[in-house]
Amino acid sequence: MSRRRWIGIAVAVLAVPVIAGFIFVVIVDNVMTGFGACRVVRQRAFASPNGSQLVVVVWKSCGATVPDSTQASIIARGRTFSPESTPTFLSVREHQDVLVAWGSERAVRIGIPGTAQIYKRDQRAGDITISYD
Repeated sequence: MSRRRWIGIAVAVLAVPVIAGFIFVVIVDNVMTGFGACRVVRQRAFASPNGSQLVVVVWKSCGATVPDSTQASIIARGRTFSPESTPTFLSVREHQDVLVAWGSERAVRIGIPGTAQIYKRDQRAGDITISYD
């Protein structure tokens, strides 16, 4: 056999493990990324009196290591809600039925079940005042 043929065979034999290793790393990375992902389920959106703002209530589940939570955010109508980029003003443990009542364009009242464990409860979100029952 010629020297060129031996070199070609050697390159092919060495390339197979490199390609297989690359594919393995990509698959493991995809699987591991899925473990850290949270599932966010939008429950309701409550419009302000003139409809310019929305209180969006979502349920968030992140698997066995992090307790489920209910979260609320305020966004301008027409904007897309994103759990990654929309700040929450309320976060409570487990899935709760949160009541929302707008008093005006700049004031909203939030009803939280008395047994809920509260993680976060802000009094303001931007220029909107938030009160709790």
